[in-house]
Amino acid sequence: MGAWGVGSFENDGALDYLASVEELGTSLIAGSLGQPFVEPDLEMDDAIEVLVAAEIVAAIATGKLDRLPEGADAFLSSLGDLSGLKAQAHAAVTIVRDSSELSEVWAETDHHQQWLDDVNVLLSRLS
Repeated sequence: MGAWGVGSFENDGALDYLASVEELGTSLIAGSLGQPFVEPDLEMDDAIEVLVAAEIVAAIATGKLDRLPEGADAFLSSLGDLSGLKAQAHAAVTIVRDSSELSEVWAETDHHQQWLDDVNVLLSRLS
């Protein structure tokens, strides 16, 4: 059974994506953050990737790594300065929150408000 929780890294897809970012780097992050503007009906896996990419951008921009999984900070320095992606990350996360399949799935659970609160914390870190 896979992991599933309200936090950006509390599911298997997010952790798999994080491993891909470690391997492929900044281009994967930029591509993921652009996805909501290309596909208006963002599917769940793509939305999860947007949240993880945005979490990485926020962590690097703020220097606060507390929302990242243990050990993830080891490769962050290799990604360079991602502060130029903050506005795009903020807009992409807003789309995920407001109109994605992931948002719809969470809306059908008892944990919808917790998920929204967590996404809103991410948005505040990107402001």
